[in-house]
Amino acid sequence: MAINTETFRTSADTAYEIICSNILAGNLPPGTKLSRRKMAELTGVSIIPVIEALHRLENEGLVESKPQWGSRVIELTDETIQDRFALREAIECQVIRILCKKITRSELNELYEIAAELDQYEIENKLDDGFWDSHYDFHLRMAQLTGHKSLEETLHRINLFNLLQRAELTAHSKELPIPEDNHRRLVKQIESGDCNAAEAEMRNHIFHSGLAQRED
Repeated sequence: MAINTETFRTSADTAYEIICSNILAGNLPPGTKLSRRKMAELTGVSIIPVIEALHRLENEGLVESKPQWGSRVIELTDETIQDRFALREAIECQVIRILCKKITRSELNELYEIAAELDQYEIENKLDDGFWDSHYDFHLRMAQLTGHKSLEETLHRINLFNLLQRAELTAHSKELPIPEDNHRRLVKQIESGDCNAAEAEMRNHIFHSGLAQRED
C-alpha cells in the first residue's frame, strides 16, 4: 500500500511539536528515556512519524540516540553547556562582523526596535515568555540578515537547547548588573561599522548571558 507522504509529514510534524514542547516545558526532563511506543501514545500518531520526529530533535540537539539503547532527552552536563556557549559565541561573533559590513538603515531600525523592547523587559525585570520570545527574535533576526542560512539554522538549534536549559534553572540567588542598553549597544556597534569593536561587544554580551544562566 502506498504511503500518503503529506499525511506522514503532517503526523511527523505533530509528533515533533508535541515532544519538543514537552521537553521545553520540563515535562520530559533531561535524561528521560523516549521510548517510541510511549511517544506514540503521547502524540497520538504511529511509530514511524515518531521516529522521524526523534531524528529531527536529535539534529536540533535536544535528543541523543544510541544503537541498542534508544533515545533520551539530552543531559545538561557542564561540558555540554560550555560546548553550546562556545558554539553560540563563534556563530554570533561571525554574524555581527558580517552585519557591520552590509547592514542597511532600515535593517538597523528594525534591530533597534526589537532591542529597545528587550532592554525595557530587563529594566522592569520581566524575564517572562515575552522577553524570551523577543530575545530569540533579536538574535535570530541578526543571523537572518547575514543571508547565510547555515548561521540561522545553527542559532535556531542553540536556542532550543537554551530553552531546555532554562526549564531546569531555579531562581538566581544573586543578580548580575545589566546595562539599561544591554541589547541596543550591540546594534550601536553594528551601526559604527567597526567589526572588531562589535565582535568584542558580542563576546561580552554572551559572556554575561552565560554567567546569568549558571549563577545559583
